[in-house]
Amino acid sequence: MSNYPLLFHSNHLPSVGVLQKLLNRGGARLTVDGNFGHRTRQAVIDFQRLRRLRTDGIVGVETWPRVSAGANLPILDCVDVFDPLLVEDTETPIRRVGGNPRVIGGMCNGVAQAVAMILAASPGNVFLLRFHGHGDSGDASVSTGRGELDPNLRERGDIWNDPGIIRTLARLAPIFGPYGCIQFMHCQTGRGTQGRQLLSTIASSLGVPATAAVNDQAGLGSGNLPFGYTGPTVTAVPFGGTLAGWARSLPEFPQMSAA
Repeated sequence: MSNYPLLFHSNHLPSVGVLQKLLNRGGARLTVDGNFGHRTRQAVIDFQRLRRLRTDGIVGVETWPRVSAGANLPILDCVDVFDPLLVEDTETPIRRVGGNPRVIGGMCNGVAQAVAMILAASPGNVFLLRFHGHGDSGDASVSTGRGELDPNLRERGDIWNDPGIIRTLARLAPIFGPYGCIQFMHCQTGRGTQGRQLLSTIASSLGVPATAAVNDQAGLGSGNLPFGYTGPTVTAVPFGGTLAGWARSLPEFPQMSAA
């Protein structure tokens, strides 16, 4: 097994654009736009049937390693485990499938600590960087060392759109490859004007699309939550671009066999 993104019908994500490119190298003729619509779902089912996988149209722990075979698409996770529930719900499932999440919790200056850990762990050419923790509109929690979980995240000092924090986060720009994207798996981080502004700032600072959930993240079933979104998302593309335009610009993967 290996780390993976969970992708399914109705997702609108940069990682779906990468999936569409991967399916096209196997013979599908999809419009690459980041929209997991009916044609993409059917292409996934055709791919699964040919390889005797479960034909559910969902790209997960079984299908992702097969569809991405031969492509260098590293996935990194950073988990704020200050809330012990995130150990059980996020860190443990990621490790179970072979991932090696960077874990923070209770540290002072948590964003800088997280960035340093990610830089040290990065293999380069990163496809997907996911941050996991609690969130609110325009906020994604990272421990600040206060020793408390305040429901008002703005009072905890972990506001990602602070200029100093954005400059720190921008140090991650070199780790990404041509398919690179970033996801905030927290609840509600992408909600409203504040959420969109945060994602736009991060996307332009790192040079990769940034995505976050709009609503609370409900469970997808045991072990699935860390790997995908359970509801609507919003994505910002660097410098005001569109998801479809970014997806179309992705380089092609070499053709693959039916193995």
